[in-house]
Amino acid sequence: MTVNMRYYGLVAAATKKAQEDIEFKKGTTVEEALKMLVEKYGKEFEKGLFVESAFADNKIITPNLLLNKSRIQWAQDFPLGIKTPLKDGDVLWMGLIIGGGERERTYFNLV
Repeated sequence: MTVNMRYYGLVAAATKKAQEDIEFKKGTTVEEALKMLVEKYGKEFEKGLFVESAFADNKIITPNLLLNKSRIQWAQDFPLGIKTPLKDGDVLWMGLIIGGGERERTYFNLV
């Protein structure tokens, strides 16, 4: 099966590419794919992919990752989290993704 990988920020810098298609065997999970990519691209990739934070004095490490435009951490979309099996045609967005929208701009006449 083919999965499209899209890289942003530090992850893109580590891979030196914006995207690539990778062939995986059927049943490969997100977690297995991430481990393979860390092996392929190394520590800089890993540092760009995972973010460390704390919740109630517990250290949490989570990937900056979207699967088909939804955060892998959203249990309502992915109850298995990173144990979710990939499917042919899936798209993984990796790295710090910052989005925003267009809003009305106000221009000032300074004269």
